[in-house]
Amino acid sequence: MIYLSKPFNPGFVETPGRKKYTRRSIVSGFDGDDVESDSTSPEPLSGDDARINRHAKGFMNGYSNGITNGYAASAALKAELGATIKAENKEKAHIKELDNPAVDTSHKTEFGGSLGMSAMMIGFPMLMYYMWIGAFFYDGKFPTPTPGQDWSTFFAHLVNLVRTEAYPSHRAWSIYWYFGLVQMAFYILLPGVYRKGKPLPHLNGKQLDYYCSGMWSFYTSITLGLVLHFTGVFKLYTLIDQFGPIMSVAIISGFICSSIAYVSAYVRGATLRMTGYPIYDFFLGAELNPRLFGILDFKMFLEVRIPWFMLFFMALGTCMRQYERYGYVSGEACFLLLAQYLYAGACAKGEHLIITTWWVYRLTLE
Repeated sequence: MIYLSKPFNPGFVETPGRKKYTRRSIVSGFDGDDVESDSTSPEPLSGDDARINRHAKGFMNGYSNGITNGYAASAALKAELGATIKAENKEKAHIKELDNPAVDTSHKTEFGGSLGMSAMMIGFPMLMYYMWIGAFFYDGKFPTPTPGQDWSTFFAHLVNLVRTEAYPSHRAWSIYWYFGLVQMAFYILLPGVYRKGKPLPHLNGKQLDYYCSGMWSFYTSITLGLVLHFTGVFKLYTLIDQFGPIMSVAIISGFICSSIAYVSAYVRGATLRMTGYPIYDFFLGAELNPRLFGILDFKMFLEVRIPWFMLFFMALGTCMRQYERYGYVSGEACFLLLAQYLYAGACAKGEHLIITTWWVYRLTLE
């Protein structure tokens, strides 16, 4: 059987779906006679034409499906975009809340929360009195009931010792506050250096200036203390004789100053990371960098000048007392004096290094 068709020309693409008709042709029948045939059926496609036809049909189906799928994909994209925008807006609102320095949004508590901090504010002063009683009245041993003494009588005895031997007398108030005021004057007036603190996030990265005069304050205080001692104006071992009353004054002063700082921060709008729990916020402090006259940073002042300087002078007073009473100074007292001198001296000389510590740039004034 012979099919007459157009010659195949590579590189030419025939229009898809076009039907082909053959001429009148005479084919041989099975019986040997010629049979006239007028066929109107399409001419079979060659291999390449068939492939082209299949591609054309695939293109039309893909185009139709693509439009349908495109509309579905567009709707899904819009829904996804809307969800993304909503999530971003929610995240921005959360970041704005986090960026508010006056509010603590972490919802985390430390030291057992308000209950734990209440226990510490009550328990630590009691522990200090207990240790003081042991050192002064029980020969350095832990105070315990004597044989035959019940617990109620024992506790009443301890309370009586605190009331009579650690009463915050006028002399104790004078010693403590004169010392503090003199150290404040030394902080401001004596020579020192300025250093920049770390960038503070709640102040948009601002770096505060810190005036460091600890070294001059330390050696000036030692000189002044020795002059007062040897002239008889103020014997340094008075700090040991009045240890109980001075400790009571220090405890009371701590609560008073903390209360003033807490209220002042609220009044001036200087609070930082408040949780809304008064006891918790009071314990951790409300303000990060409270200052006096723009130069005296209270955190720097209370970090070094009050605690370590006073401990050094107590150790020096102990040595003075031993020498006056016994004519010599024990090795233990000398060691204690050396340790306090090295520690207080290191804090004073390296005061400019304290300003970059976590306690100064992160923690609020307790």
